[in-house]
Amino acid sequence: MLLARHEEINKWLAEHPLVLGGLFLVLGLALLGFGINDLVTGKSRTKWGAEIQGGMATLSGVVRVIGGMGSIVFGAYKLIEGLL
Repeated sequence: MLLARHEEINKWLAEHPLVLGGLFLVLGLALLGFGINDLVTGKSRTKWGAEIQGGMATLSGVVRVIGGMGSIVFGAYKLIEGLL
């Protein structure tokens, strides 16, 4: 039922892959930037704003870098698919 409500949006995004690719590219660049900042400074923030340091900050940075890279790859794939 939940997926049926968003069927029109999914259909529109399937017809316009450049929009989807651009969104994922921007999201990926943001995640990558935050992840690199976490790794360089050794400090990170949780989703509630608490500051973490040390190994947990490094782990958070690595997860954000991997997520950012994945989003960038998917965004680039969709951009190339839209251009072809």
